[in-house]
Amino acid sequence: MMSDTRNSIDDATEPRLITSTDLFAAFAVKRRQYTLAYLAAHPMPVSITDLATFITRSELKSDDSSLDATDDMAERQLSHTNGRYTDRYERVLTDLYHVHLPHLSDAGLLTATDETELVELTVDRCVLSPYLDLAGVTVDLDSTTDIDIEIDGDSA
Repeated sequence: MMSDTRNSIDDATEPRLITSTDLFAAFAVKRRQYTLAYLAAHPMPVSITDLATFITRSELKSDDSSLDATDDMAERQLSHTNGRYTDRYERVLTDLYHVHLPHLSDAGLLTATDETELVELTVDRCVLSPYLDLAGVTVDLDSTTDIDIEIDGDSA
């Protein structure tokens, strides 16, 4: 079964259909879900380091559901000087570079540029919304300031 999701990054060539298999593989891993949700919430290219920071903070909050983003103690626990944060951040960044970004790029969902270290969607961000919903990731696409991403009932 073919999906109606089309990669339209290059208007000079025929848009490539993104198969259901590619989409399911893309959403099979939580870090890819975080990646696609973050990119869907940002219409402009984002830096890989910003993406890694978002994923790291989301994973740490998910690991410790008692953290409250408005609490000063929570902010200190998630700060860049915290060893737990730094270790996780390095693993996330490495994983993005070597596994997830190439996978999502091969699927035709995003482009990642090594020279500028920027990542952007190659599909319309609204196309991803139903798939993010199925994965349990809700993105407020109307947000113009901070992104509001909810993952399985937890705000990230």
